[in-house]
Amino acid sequence: MKPGKIAEIILAPFEKSAINSGIMYLEALYREGDSIKTVFKKNYEKDFPYLSYEVLEKNSQYMEKASGIKNFSLDLTSKYEKKIICETYIHPVENHGRWMLIIQRTESSDELRKTIAEYLTEALSQMSIATADDAPNAKSAEKYKNELLNIRDLQAKLFPKFDDIEEMDIRSAYLPAEFMSGTFIDGFFVDKSTYTLAACDVSDYGPASSFVGAAIRTILRTENVQKMIPSAMIEKVDARLKSIVSGNTLNIYLTIYQINLKTGKATISSYGNITTLFYTKKRNGIIDLAATDTGRLFNNRGFFRDLSISLEPGDALLYYTRGLTLARKEHSDIEFGIERLKNAYRENIDSGSLDIVHSIIESVYEFTDYSQMEEDIILVSMKRSV
Repeated sequence: MKPGKIAEIILAPFEKSAINSGIMYLEALYREGDSIKTVFKKNYEKDFPYLSYEVLEKNSQYMEKASGIKNFSLDLTSKYEKKIICETYIHPVENHGRWMLIIQRTESSDELRKTIAEYLTEALSQMSIATADDAPNAKSAEKYKNELLNIRDLQAKLFPKFDDIEEMDIRSAYLPAEFMSGTFIDGFFVDKSTYTLAACDVSDYGPASSFVGAAIRTILRTENVQKMIPSAMIEKVDARLKSIVSGNTLNIYLTIYQINLKTGKATISSYGNITTLFYTKKRNGIIDLAATDTGRLFNNRGFFRDLSISLEPGDALLYYTRGLTLARKEHSDIEFGIERLKNAYRENIDSGSLDIVHSIIESVYEFTDYSQMEEDIILVSMKRSV
């Protein structure tokens, strides 16, 4: 696939998000050997006096920095004596060339917007690698598929392993429906006794979805956000998404669990439906948190509150994405559903978390006759062990 087509696929859908991110001008260039060519450019603000690469290449200070391999930012002045902040992001394409993404604004970028620009440049590079020497034959198609599988594997490798949490038995399973998505699990210690786990499900797929997932993950990883309670974290995500992602956010589901490892208190909040089951050993029962009074309110994406649960030894939480309950056989309208999930969970609740997630996944596969999943499936079992 030619660089121009790759840039169009990755960058054309980004227009509204670019405007919301304060980007006035964007230009993508592809360098191969001594040849460099603009393959995409867009001026998002009619009266913005942008500086194209054609102009920038006459600026010795800019060209000196552009000859390197590091991202950089320069304060420049247009011919109309207006200040322009010119950011350039560079990412190599293995054995081929490199991409340059030029972004111009009137205000400095924060870390989130820099991360988004870095992600876009890397996405251009990854797509170039996946389609290098593309030709209409089976060998080329297989190479493309393998490279996209590598991208998917990289996504999965970013998921936490949970091996350093002695007080909780936490394990997860990830079954992607497509090669690229914004679905992810992340986890981190707030302090020695508090662990936060975030699970995000973006129901649309492709580069735009992956971009949204990367943006949410970056927001959650910001130091001041990590120290917040779950509802405040989600409120922050909601506010930031509105500034970088235009349109409907109903396809984004985010649940955050903050667990005090000493007391077992779990504080939970959700952006959209809270897809979580709670097993209480004392009552030997399973509670669907989405069916509770507070759980129903999470469907209103303007509701930012916390739901608190005291986990006793043997108690457990199960996070699942919508793809699991929506799973069905090919050419069938019958879904796996919440009741089948509850039954599979109950049958394996005395097992460890690893066996729980594997057994439930096996139940889904048997139900669907191993059909291709239409939505990503993630399961996370969190069981208090002490």
